[in-house]
Amino acid sequence: MDNWSLISNILGLAIGAGLNLYAAVLVTGLGLRYGWISNLPGELSLLAHPAVLVAAGVMYVAEFAADKVPFFTPVWDAIHTFIRPVGAALLALSATANLDPVVKAIAMLAAGTLALGTHSSKMGFRLMAHTTPEPVTHSAISVAEDFGVVVLLALAYQYPYVAIPVFLLIICTIAAFVPLLLRILRFLIAGAIGRVVAWLSALPSEEAPAWVPDRANSVRVFARGVKGVPRLANGWLHPHTGEFHFRRWGAKKVAEVGALEPDVNWGFVYNVVRSETGATFYVTKEWCHCIRTASSIS
Repeated sequence: MDNWSLISNILGLAIGAGLNLYAAVLVTGLGLRYGWISNLPGELSLLAHPAVLVAAGVMYVAEFAADKVPFFTPVWDAIHTFIRPVGAALLALSATANLDPVVKAIAMLAAGTLALGTHSSKMGFRLMAHTTPEPVTHSAISVAEDFGVVVLLALAYQYPYVAIPVFLLIICTIAAFVPLLLRILRFLIAGAIGRVVAWLSALPSEEAPAWVPDRANSVRVFARGVKGVPRLANGWLHPHTGEFHFRRWGAKKVAEVGALEPDVNWGFVYNVVRSETGATFYVTKEWCHCIRTASSIS
């Protein structure tokens, strides 16, 4: 196998793992077992072992089902923020098993980073889709992702010289979404911490910064659907005055969204609140008791 084919395989596996690790393993393993794919590098032939195929198949079915539940999908993806990059790194290690240790290390780092970027981009689009939290949209997105994994891996294995420009275009697109990806990362970390803090019945440790008016009555939220505000922008909302204070490119901004309505969409990690103007926000669990509306949220 030439170097270009090896690069194509590693890039395809990394991007595929970032979208759906279990689908990438299952497709590759089945392709090897039934002779659809041959001459893969390193120790990737291990993916054709029956035990690996069964495990990948079971986890793929679990992910396929999880992807169809709108409010559970972010939880599943949050957990896989750690699993998919590690899986991609291990696949890269298998692909370069016969090469120099330095090459192995570079391949693992590159594959893990690319899988994390792909995974984060996927999460960003999934969170945007939550503006219409109904199963048909999420099912269509899930099927499109699985189909994309199959197409990308087929290109990587069969047409490396076509696949590499496609992968480079995908990488450039991911790079363009870096600001969104950073907001997603902060959002996920805040949600995980908030869930733990809420379980421990502790108060939020973070306070509103000095540049936020009425700090004592402001609550940290993440923009879900707010006109003129970036998706998942982190800021401080006053539940009664309806002022949302946030920063954009270092500059202080304020959005007038109106007072919050009493109805709440409850989630396992995040709750969703809506203002009287239709703006929506994610609230992490440790901050929910701090919000006071006509009906108290606690």
